[in-house]
Amino acid sequence: MKKQLLLISILISFISCDQRPVSKVITIDQKGLKEVTLPLNEKIKVINFWATWCAPCVEELPYFEKIGAKYEDKLEVILISLDDAKNIKSAVQPFLKNNQIKSKVLLLDDPYAAEWIPLIDAHWDGAIPVTLIVSKNKKQFYNKALSYDELQDAVEKFL
Repeated sequence: MKKQLLLISILISFISCDQRPVSKVITIDQKGLKEVTLPLNEKIKVINFWATWCAPCVEELPYFEKIGAKYEDKLEVILISLDDAKNIKSAVQPFLKNNQIKSKVLLLDDPYAAEWIPLIDAHWDGAIPVTLIVSKNKKQFYNKALSYDELQDAVEKFL
């Protein structure tokens, strides 16, 4: 419990100067996932797969918020929730509000994980959290929770 309170206070301190509004969940399907993972010409995409019930996922979310605010003009942070779509109003959106999550949040509502997991990375076993970083020239998959320093280093390789 103390660790969660510390994480929440760290998150609040990181985003206190971030003027973006709290994110609203947008539901996507497999087709939407394919579109989201396509590179943009002008910005790097940092795509994190997470869920509200996943402790390591929740622990690393402040790092994505900090990176998103720090490099807002150079990259887009996209948080793809794997929560059950029926829990958007009862769990996901309240979580975003309580934790002041301002990055783009999508909820993948597609039951065919065996089809969409290989689209992200052929070696991904479906466990979360994982992160995909995509640019027009490069793609890198991280099959683990990331510390802030690891995330910072990963992003800097794309800048």
